[in-house]
Amino acid sequence: MVVTALKLPGRQPSKQKSAAILASAMQEFLAHGYAATSMDRIAKAAGVSKATIYSHFQHKQSLFKALTGEMVEQRFTNVFGTDDLNANDFSAELMVEQPSNQRLALQLLANRILIAHEDQPEFLSFLRLVIGESGRFPALAQDFVAQVQQTIFQHVCQIFRQLKPAIGRDPELMARIFIGSLMHVILCQDILHGRDAHSIDRQQFAVDLVDLLCGEAPAEIP
Repeated sequence: MVVTALKLPGRQPSKQKSAAILASAMQEFLAHGYAATSMDRIAKAAGVSKATIYSHFQHKQSLFKALTGEMVEQRFTNVFGTDDLNANDFSAELMVEQPSNQRLALQLLANRILIAHEDQPEFLSFLRLVIGESGRFPALAQDFVAQVQQTIFQHVCQIFRQLKPAIGRDPELMARIFIGSLMHVILCQDILHGRDAHSIDRQQFAVDLVDLLCGEAPAEIP
């Protein structure tokens, strides 16, 4: 869990209290929004004093930033199947020579990104909160984007770097197109509740997206 703490001389913040504060902060932010949530409200929900919160976090924005880090880390674990932000399980799969295996690995990744929200409804609620508050508090959205950039995006970039000899295109551009296409589905279908208006076959979407980026799969020999 990512925590931005204020270190005091001779006193180290408790991980248990940090976790309790972050859990209560999430509850209060989702229920009341960023502006209407006070440190007093969070302290009451967490069952700690406001002074205790300030011994762990400098101010409300640093608390929200720590919460953002925790949510991004949980999302990373849910998608990539590891809590090690430096690990690259999919890279290992993509190191093989067979193009069909490379394609399947990318399709698997796309599928995981599209369905991971089903195990993380809180992440979608948090993302709605960040988007909703970004007009008045752009720093909140900037922190979110920066943490996604440093973790998930860099991870996907590394995958496309390994595929560059086969694809022959800029890995960062391909990663942005890949993630952007998947985010379009998540934004329209999940965050904006558009699934009832227009349902998308996510598994087929993942297959078609990989075909567009990597070239269509060769036809099977009868």
